[in-house]
Amino acid sequence: MKRTIPLFITAIGGFVLVLAVFSPYTESWGEEAAIWFDILAAIAFVLGGGNLLKMHLKKISDRQAGWGYSAVTVVSFMVMLYVGLVKWGSPPAANQEHYGEVFVPLKLDELPLAYSAEGDLPTPPSEEPLPASVRRQVSSSPGLVRFTGWMDASQRRALREYHPGRAWHAVVERLYEQAQPPEPVRERAKYYADQEVLAYQGRMTAEARDALLALAHTPAWHRAVTQLYEASQREARVQVQAPARLTPELLAGISPDLAYDPGQGQLVCRGPMTLDVRRRLIEAGLPAIQWDVARGEELAAGLAERGPLSTAQRQAIEAVSRRLAALGQTSEAEAVLELFRELAVAGPLSTQQRDFLLAPYRASFPWRAAVDRLFLAVHQQKYRWSGDYRAEGTPFWWLYEYAMKPLTATMFAMLAFYVASAAFRAFRAKNVEATLLLATAFIILLGRTFAGQLLTGWLPDWLGWLRIDRISAEIMSVYNTAGTRAIMIGIALGIASTSLKVLLGIDRSYLGSDRE
Repeated sequence: MKRTIPLFITAIGGFVLVLAVFSPYTESWGEEAAIWFDILAAIAFVLGGGNLLKMHLKKISDRQAGWGYSAVTVVSFMVMLYVGLVKWGSPPAANQEHYGEVFVPLKLDELPLAYSAEGDLPTPPSEEPLPASVRRQVSSSPGLVRFTGWMDASQRRALREYHPGRAWHAVVERLYEQAQPPEPVRERAKYYADQEVLAYQGRMTAEARDALLALAHTPAWHRAVTQLYEASQREARVQVQAPARLTPELLAGISPDLAYDPGQGQLVCRGPMTLDVRRRLIEAGLPAIQWDVARGEELAAGLAERGPLSTAQRQAIEAVSRRLAALGQTSEAEAVLELFRELAVAGPLSTQQRDFLLAPYRASFPWRAAVDRLFLAVHQQKYRWSGDYRAEGTPFWWLYEYAMKPLTATMFAMLAFYVASAAFRAFRAKNVEATLLLATAFIILLGRTFAGQLLTGWLPDWLGWLRIDRISAEIMSVYNTAGTRAIMIGIALGIASTSLKVLLGIDRSYLGSDRE
């Protein structure tokens, strides 16, 4: 039985995947099998990690030869596992975050907001369930349809599309009119049923808090609204030297929740910050200029003093200058950054040219960094683990870029010397076949290096076929391809025969020894 069940699972899974490839009617079977494969692969990874720890920890405890390397392996494994699973330092995914909002947990069954309308829940012709966006909030009883929470426009549209009947559309419209937040908070208060959180956009006023508290008098609702009010009043400060042009009136025009404390040298924000406010705050702190063609000519002259400029680069400066002049007033830092991108595409820039061109943008970096720190300080993450653990700047990325990659490059660099040494010992012109192999390898190696170009690059065009780089390309594209095809055909036949033996239970080597 211990062998029969794995054999049976292997055979069923293999034949299902074969059928899914050759028959469109069973294509969904292959997708289901792939999901099960992913589940089993995840379990295998866990078992493999446990086995790795078991082997190396035993080697460490027994003080076997090389146990120090095992200690390094265990520590590295645990560090990478932690920063990868916990996503330590990973920024949340921007497309899943609700910037400018605060959240407090409130279970759906504790939400005292239920609205009802007379009517029956229809059954669509296709027997489909309710849309996923409203499935948890809609319930019905004979002659009555109930909606828990507040309905937004997308949920209203989903319910209307659920059934084409006019009677059902009338029920949806009545529910939508009722299931709305009170007027003082209609555009700001929301309830997300999927996450079971009560949300509010921006800083909540005392009037808005009282309007929400008046909706119900249950302890859970009162606690959630109070916590939401307190979360929206949270204040954050960052140390920064504000630009002279950043006046209190300018800050108030961006958002009434922003202020600058000149005594402490701190930028202050009360409540959450939206992406639009962050963008406007960054732009407000950067010096604005009226760009014109003369400014572009001045930059071109400064760049020419620090290195050569190609014709394409000069044309790029003129094109960007005309585009920026048409926009009118713009930020100098953003303008030179756009110009830098265009110049980098048109041709290389020297270090002195890059430093000269990017000086205004680099000068604006402290202000940008301070605004970003303030934005993160007041932002409440909705999905803490939604970001990519490999995002640039995360500990996992740092370990991979500055530890794993250098070690891998070092290993392969050492391997190159071992391969060269082995090739020198193996390539002996003992017979015709060995001589052909040695000559071919020598031509391929020269054709992939600058030496091959240097040796035969002087040949005229009518003798171009004798150039080493062309001979190397001919060998790789014709003779090597023919040999590779023959090998691949043999591999394909071997895979097919081995797969059939495994599926039919003839080959059981993957189960280990035949002894129980």
